[in-house]
Amino acid sequence: MRRTVVLSPDAVRQFRKLRAAERARVRDAMEASLANDDALVESRNRFRLRRPSEAAEFEFRIGDVRVFYRVAGRVVQVVLIGKKRGSSLVIEGKRFIL
Repeated sequence: MRRTVVLSPDAVRQFRKLRAAERARVRDAMEASLANDDALVESRNRFRLRRPSEAAEFEFRIGDVRVFYRVAGRVVQVVLIGKKRGSSLVIEGKRFIL
């Protein structure tokens, strides 16, 4: 089932802060794995968050980039995009805990 990927205003701002090569890699991966594949089916790099979060339901790993999203019908809403640095998640320069 083809889904539409929509970025929240925060996710758009976070996406734009990535380097050009990272943006291209993330855009291609989101198109392939979130829009074309079933975004609800878990895989090695795409899975439901282990702890409940108000921010998102799922995490998608693309190298050191983390994309957090929720699914509603045929729409995948990307809510946060950050980078993994060691054991920390960094979003817009700040350590973030879901």
